[in-house]
Parts: sequence; C-alpha cells; structure tokens
Amino acid sequence: MARMSAGSAGGARARLLLLTNYERTRPDGPRDFHLERTRALLERLGRPDLRLGGAVAQVAGTKGKGSVARFLDAIYRAAGRRTGRFLSPHLERIEERICLDGDPLPAEAFDRHAATVLQADPGGLTFFEATLGIACLAFAEARVEATVLEVGLGGRLDATTAVPVTRTVVTQISFDHMELLGGTLRAIATEKAGIARQGVPLVSGVDPASEPGRVIADRAASLGAPYRYVPPPPTEPAGLSGVRWNHLLLPVLGVHQGHNAALAAAVADDVEPAAARRGLLSARHPACCEYFPGPPPALLDGAHNDASIAATLRALADHLPGARPALLFAVAGDKDRDAIVRLLAPAAGPVVCTRADMRRGVEAEELARHPAWSDRALAVADPAAALARARALAGSGGLVLVTGSLYLAGAIRPLLRAGA
Repeated sequence: MARMSAGSAGGARARLLLLTNYERTRPDGPRDFHLERTRALLERLGRPDLRLGGAVAQVAGTKGKGSVARFLDAIYRAAGRRTGRFLSPHLERIEERICLDGDPLPAEAFDRHAATVLQADPGGLTFFEATLGIACLAFAEARVEATVLEVGLGGRLDATTAVPVTRTVVTQISFDHMELLGGTLRAIATEKAGIARQGVPLVSGVDPASEPGRVIADRAASLGAPYRYVPPPPTEPAGLSGVRWNHLLLPVLGVHQGHNAALAAAVADDVEPAAARRGLLSARHPACCEYFPGPPPALLDGAHNDASIAATLRALADHLPGARPALLFAVAGDKDRDAIVRLLAPAAGPVVCTRADMRRGVEAEELARHPAWSDRALAVADPAAALARARALAGSGGLVLVTGSLYLAGAIRPLLRAGA
C-alpha cells in the first residue's frame, strides 16, 4: 500500500525512495520471490534479526493473521514485555506497519532506519523487504522482548521467513492470490506451511482432517516441529459489546475472532494465563468489523476475498440482526470480484461503488455495472464523496457497510473517526 499521509510527510527523500522502489517492483515489475535478497540485506545491516530478544512469532494464513498478530502483541505487552510488531498493509500511514509497544514507529525513526536500509540495498529490494529491514533495525535498537511478524504473502518465500523465529502459526486457509500461490487449497497450504522451521513449535487453526490441514501437519512432522491444532472454540455474539469466548467478553465483533484469540493464546504459551487474558481484552483491531456509531452508524471491514466477506456478513447478521445496509464498496482487480459481489448483493440495500486503490482498483463505473446488483448500484469515484452518498442513502436510522478493500478501509477510516 504505497501512499503517504500528511501526518507522515517528514524525511521525504527516504520515504520517496522506498515508495518509488515499490512502484518499480509492483504491480507489473519482477515478482522474483525468494529469500536470498532479504538474507543479503540482513547481513549488510549487521543481522539485527539476531538481536531480537525473547519470543519471535511468525503468523501466516489467508485470513485472521492480522488479528492473531494483534492479539499476540497485546498478550506480550500485558505480560510486561517490550514488543515489536510488523504488520501489512497499513491503513492510514506507513509507520503503522512497524509498532513498538503497540504504537507506530515515530516518523523520525522510520526515516532514519529507511535511509540505512536503502544504503544497504543488495539490489532490487522490494518495498516489503525494505520495510522488514526497517522493522528489524527498529526492534533491535529498542531491545524488544517479544516480536510478532505477520507474513505478507504466502509463507515459504515471504521475506519474514528469512528471520529466525521461536514459534509459528498458520491461521486459516482459503482462496486468495491464486496466481502466485496456486489454484488449489493444497497448493496454497503448501506455501503457507513453508514457514515451518526445524524443531520450532507450530500452531495451526486448519483442521488436520482436511487436505490443507494435513499438508501443514505433515510439514511440521517432517521438520520435527512440535505441532498443535487449535479448533474453532465456542464463541457467541454479545450485541455491539463484542463476543463471548472462554468466559471473556472480547471487545471485537465477529465470532471468528474467538478462534483468532484461541490461536494467539496457544502461541503465547510462555505467558501466564492472567496476563494473556488481560492482553486479549486490551487488543484493538482497526478495520476488522469496526463499528462507528454515526449517525448513521457504519461497520468498516477490510475484507477483500470471499471467505473474509462471508465472515463479515455473518458478523453483520449476528451483531446487527435485520440490518440491510447501504453498501460502500471497492475491490482490487486481482480479486475474485464475482464471488465477492454475489455474496454481498443479497445482504445490501443501495450500493455505492468507488475506487480507492489507484494501482489495482477496479473503476467505480465498472463495478456498478455488475448484474448482481440488479440496478441498485451507482458509481462515485471519490471515496469521501462516495461515503457521503452512502450515508445519505442509509439515512440517519440506517447503516453503512464499508468493505471489499483494505485501501478503501484506509481511505474511509479517518473520515469515520472524525465524524466527517
């Protein structure tokens, strides 16, 4: 997600170099995914990844990995440990990708480490590899005591896999990025299971009775990695207060979050249960079925594949039963647009299509012409104007559902927070 915000405009040269390099390698540039370039970068940086103290957890999966990473980070902070968290993409500003003790890295530190990384570029460095290098430098400098690394894409060849870790987790497997990871769940699971390391414990949320689950379990066994399957636990919606799981009221919407919490607790098996509970209760998940009271109220979710959209719609039905929201929708061109629209269309009232991703996003007019909308959709190219239109269509007593794209969530969230 290559964009700058007014609040993070300092150090323009370092940031622009990063973003220019990103545009050079995505979306139409070389996609030579391998670990050698990241390893070479880390060597040139003096191996900051070897100076990460305590637990180092790597989180992979098609969906749920961002939530598991946030839960994990909160658990370790509640246990009194200094934490580093590497997530992608960011919503509003680039520093969100690299957090210390739950807070985005200050712009000055980001720019300082970015300059170091760019000077150490072994050649052809991608945006994701560069930001991982910045994260490792920042975490080593801060002497973190627990690190959480979210995989960007796949796992086997993801840059984060170049970093030594003490525990790994695969959350869920579903179809996404098939052009890169393969067209079957088995192929996708093989790529995700590539994060398994020799002798390093692996926690999985994928049923070992399923084909992708067997792939993960077999990979762990082949490496002598202690393996634990965590099934989806009983979780109940509790209105707009959150979900009830394991005698806790988690302040997040969607019963799927109970499984994410259970996975995080299983990974953080080195934390006292009381601290783990405090951490789970304190975790926050922006753009994950995030509710804004309005008026009109809005439900914001960055879901961008059919499995995640299905979870969003279940959360809508569980926490706001009977709602037929005005839909504010955008989607990237490399997603299964037809599957997503077919899921959303029966649940939505009026539909406003827009475009927030200027590189990969589908044009608003093209989205609005999809036959599944049955002539209920209109196109508003500017996301802020589209939000205003969706609010007007919902009315003060209605609801706006914003989903389909993390870029859209990043564009709309500041407006919802400001009540604009």
